[in-house]
Amino acid sequence: MTALSEELIEGKDSILEAWRKAVGPSRDVGFASSHRKGRFADPAGYHAARGMDDVLVWLLSDEGDGMPAAVEELCRVEAVRDEPPSAALAFLFDLKPVIRSAAGKAADEEDLRALDARIDALSLHAFDCYVACRNRIAQLRVDEVQRGEKMLRRQLEGIRRNGEELA
Repeated sequence: MTALSEELIEGKDSILEAWRKAVGPSRDVGFASSHRKGRFADPAGYHAARGMDDVLVWLLSDEGDGMPAAVEELCRVEAVRDEPPSAALAFLFDLKPVIRSAAGKAADEEDLRALDARIDALSLHAFDCYVACRNRIAQLRVDEVQRGEKMLRRQLEGIRRNGEELA
């Protein structure tokens, strides 16, 4: 673990708060305020806040190449919203200036580049997860329409068999 990582881990709470502020109140999922609400009052916001914390811990800890499971949870929360991927996942890129600000001018540029590379890799993984979730939602919608169509066809066949006239 680098000296920068240790310094940033010590200031994790202030970094997390700055990240929430950078994400802003315009996010109605509750990224900015959900850490004050309960799990049942705002479930999506609760998962978003918990996920942001997990992502930050993973990012600062320099733990291996595996991505945190929280990224998938964040992507599920974002996938149900009707907005483009660039807007849905922008909160990950908001982390770069927050970390650079927290690191200050004394930070080693090589360490900052390594953190930026981890954020980029995390963002690419998040994009893959987001697209997979959106595809799953689209497939669920198609399946629902197909089930409705089959049900209507059965009703129509029943009406025709019984000799009832169609209006």
